[in-house]
Amino acid sequence: MNTKGFDNNFIELVKSKNDIVTVMSQYLTMQQKGKNFWTCCPFHNERTPSMAVNPYEQYYHCFGCKEHGDVITFVQKMESCDFMTALEILAKNANLEIPSNVMDSNVKDRKRQKDAILQILDAAYKHYEENLYKPTSKAAQEYIKKRKLTNSSLKTFHIGYSENRFEMIKYLRGKGFSYEDIKAAGIAEQNGTNDYVDTMGGRLMFPIFNIHDECIGFSARSLVPTDFAKYKNSTNNLVFDKSKNLFGINILKKLKQEHKLSYILLVEGQMDVIALNKAGFENSVACLGTALTEFHTKTLKYICEDIIISLDGDSAGQNATIKAINTLVQGGMNVKAIKIPENKDPDEYINEYGKEAYQKLLDEAKDYVEFLIYNKLEKFDLNKVDQKAGFLNACLEILNGIATNSEKQVYLEVIKNLTGIPIDVLKRDLVDKKFVPKVEDKQLDYFEDAEVKSIKFIMASLCHKKEYANFYFDLEKYLKNPTLRQLYQTLKEYNQKGEQFLISYLYDMFDVENEASIKDIIEYNFNDVPNAEEYYKACVWKIRESYLKQQIKELTEKSKNIEDTAQRLEVLKEVDKIQKKLRNKILED
Repeated sequence: MNTKGFDNNFIELVKSKNDIVTVMSQYLTMQQKGKNFWTCCPFHNERTPSMAVNPYEQYYHCFGCKEHGDVITFVQKMESCDFMTALEILAKNANLEIPSNVMDSNVKDRKRQKDAILQILDAAYKHYEENLYKPTSKAAQEYIKKRKLTNSSLKTFHIGYSENRFEMIKYLRGKGFSYEDIKAAGIAEQNGTNDYVDTMGGRLMFPIFNIHDECIGFSARSLVPTDFAKYKNSTNNLVFDKSKNLFGINILKKLKQEHKLSYILLVEGQMDVIALNKAGFENSVACLGTALTEFHTKTLKYICEDIIISLDGDSAGQNATIKAINTLVQGGMNVKAIKIPENKDPDEYINEYGKEAYQKLLDEAKDYVEFLIYNKLEKFDLNKVDQKAGFLNACLEILNGIATNSEKQVYLEVIKNLTGIPIDVLKRDLVDKKFVPKVEDKQLDYFEDAEVKSIKFIMASLCHKKEYANFYFDLEKYLKNPTLRQLYQTLKEYNQKGEQFLISYLYDMFDVENEASIKDIIEYNFNDVPNAEEYYKACVWKIRESYLKQQIKELTEKSKNIEDTAQRLEVLKEVDKIQKKLRNKILED
């Protein structure tokens, strides 16, 4: 079995039926140059192709942003899905069924429950939608009229209604679904008498769809005054996590596929998304009652790198904007932001001033640095000397986070225009701050001394099938890292069977993104090694030399604690033998 719960042979079968160049060509424009295909990397902005796709080894590598992977990894990233879903997509693409015997018991149980939950949610959102149009759904229909929701909006977002606490449970049970699975889907909960009831009873229902257009949960709005929150989201389960999902993400993906997406519009709630969509701004998404997360950012970046933040204009919305800016910028996105006047949200602003006025706000959106500068400006009175100094200090802190001097120069001009302080003075102050970025604790690179650098080169040479790389020296017992030992054993097995080991197999065997040793092997730059064949021999000896020196050290220490003279001499004779092996560079024991 594979570490991800699937049989390696089946994974290799799926991959063999899905040529990486063919699959990637469904998303990107590919051009062959030499043995590789080249394309502009979809994971960062660029005009000149820097992503190479190796059709023989069946993997890709971007020389710009360092993204890499096999065909399954590519589908995971482009579709923002987990390994199992990517495998299902590729298996379906190859007209292959996933038999149960290729999954371990945990994956098998997870797949069964996931499939059941998705079927339940699919049936539920369609039935809620039907409920909305019943004569008995007056409360929901009145709310819709009040919010000026059109028929088009209702259909686009599949808005529905939960009549009461029992109707949906009865409906789903009639469809043959078990209480346990209905509860696992987040639709049912048990009340004080242990009866199963609808968790969203009496609320207007907004289905939440994932990037694959599958219903994965609901956001429900109360139609009567309540002591609880007006909006209630599904609880996290096997298919839904509000820290990872976004309302409207499925529409964004369709726009991208239709080449109609130039930027993403991030707003606060689902009613903002619906209102903007009605006004023609179909490119909007919203979080589900949480702050923007790193996972949200990754999902958005795979769709489009350009984003405008349009959260509410009040202080809470602006604070959320600043947090979102930090998350998005760290995630590598191109960020702009607007502040909606009069503390309004997008829905209110469009209803009062029209979509042309809102479009003007978007057209005048400030890039994130300028937005942060003007946000600081609101907090200081520049007519007061001490506050002017405070504003300058805050602005220079913002500029310290910018990498290039040319960019800093642009924003120093902005600060100069606001304060009247000459550019040269601002530059000196920026240098005098001696800003030192916070260094986060990171896992130390596994390959950090001469011995492990030698292991890295040997393993990389074997994986990349360099002509000088072979198994004349058995490295296995010298490998302390269990991951590398497992890889070496596998390489030996393929060599003994006379079969080729492809780089793409590494993505089946290991969690490459979190395994520094494997990632470095895949990305190894052989151009840095001028005489690779001689270096390979030197690396082999370095490993052997370190091993022999360690033996000498251990035996010498051991001899010091032996009182019997004859026994001590035997140990020292063994030390002498090892020293001869060192002098004569003998590889075998």
